[in-house]
Amino acid sequence: MSDAQAQLVENLQLQIEINRKALHDLQEVTRKLELMNRKLQDSEQLKSHFLSNIRNEINNPLSAIMGLSNRLFAGANPSNLPVIARMIYEEAFNLDFQLQNVFAAAELEAGEIAPEWAQVDVCGVVTAILGLLDHAVARKQLSLNVDLPEALIFVSDARKLHLIVINLLANAVEFSPQGQSIEVKAELVREQLHILVRDHGAGIPSADQGAIFDRFRQLQSGTTKDHPGHGLGLSIARALAELLDGSIELQSAPGEGTLFRLVLPMTEERPDTIAPEGNMFFFGETERF
Repeated sequence: MSDAQAQLVENLQLQIEINRKALHDLQEVTRKLELMNRKLQDSEQLKSHFLSNIRNEINNPLSAIMGLSNRLFAGANPSNLPVIARMIYEEAFNLDFQLQNVFAAAELEAGEIAPEWAQVDVCGVVTAILGLLDHAVARKQLSLNVDLPEALIFVSDARKLHLIVINLLANAVEFSPQGQSIEVKAELVREQLHILVRDHGAGIPSADQGAIFDRFRQLQSGTTKDHPGHGLGLSIARALAELLDGSIELQSAPGEGTLFRLVLPMTEERPDTIAPEGNMFFFGETERF
């Protein structure tokens, strides 16, 4: 073989190798595009399901409020007024709770949310939340075992802490069987704030424990699901905890209930602001009917 032929063969081999690498790169890009496309399709499907679900979550309490208010306007039996007032309160609370989660999800999605550091009365936040959920606890005849120190001031964001904890507690109430108990505890552990919420419900299989924190996802869906909601609460709680440089730990097993542990580290911020209880809801004071 002449030098010219050898050079030609070498050039052809080099071109073949270049083409092979280009083909491999193209296949890799195609694979990534297909994966991204599947994720986009899944996201659109989840968002479509979310929009359908949230419509019911908003329309149902709103329709109930309008119907109950109309009964009052029409002149309800005076003996029924406390019951109707309680039902209006519960439906309005549920509506407001759902909307606050939707607003928080929108802010997180847009990246328009940041910590507002203040000295937070943690016990005051937890106590206020328990008061707001008192009607749901009473309806299911649940018992609360609350372990709070006499005073616990921690630098955090009161409103975000409120939304994290109320989602964890509302989840515990929702998934607790009638007459069961819920444990709530707040403490400082090595300069970290720990807030524990434990229920004694059905528990979560290990294979599903990651999915419960996915936005727009519920372990049950459709008209046959046992529990209301739109799959935002726990995803928002985790996202807000991470925004505060913290985390939410989960311990659960079928038949053994579920423990959520919120862990927030000590921040270097030293704000002079003393935050209120962080109640962002319409009802600043808990009414009893």
